[in-house]
Amino acid sequence: MTGLSVRPARPGDAEVLTDLIRSAYRGDDSRAGWTSEADLVEGERISPAQVRAMISDTGSLMLAGEAAGQIVGCCQLRNEGAGLAYFGTFAVSPSAQGAGLGRQLMTEAERQAVAVFAATRLEMTVLAPQDKLIAYYERRGFHRTGATRPFPADPLYARPLVDGLYFVVLEKPLR
Repeated sequence: MTGLSVRPARPGDAEVLTDLIRSAYRGDDSRAGWTSEADLVEGERISPAQVRAMISDTGSLMLAGEAAGQIVGCCQLRNEGAGLAYFGTFAVSPSAQGAGLGRQLMTEAERQAVAVFAATRLEMTVLAPQDKLIAYYERRGFHRTGATRPFPADPLYARPLVDGLYFVVLEKPLR
């Protein structure tokens, strides 16, 4: 796979996006990729209703990335105001990771954050133990802000497998 086409997600995409997000973050096949959090957190990760809410919320833009006619990636942008957009729910199918699709999706997300929300900064959070993932984002222009956020444990969607789990906050200036 070389090319990615990115479009706003539609409500009818919710089931496919839910499966994609679950597989990339915590599914059995997530370990095939390098972004898995399956050794840190267990649970469903997200529901179709939560994905539909991200798609329909006016302060949110959910993007779907397609290659070869299949949705293989997604991310959410959320307008935080004052020039800040939050970048999250970033997922690329484990079988498609390493082909540059994530980089293409992130580049388009940055462009959309500026165009749709007039963002000048992009913020994201990453689980603190995921050093390789944090290093990837640092290579993409993000920097650690020094801030952290607590991990929102939930009995159905997010059960920590390690003690003291928290997020590191990263930020990137946008042009």
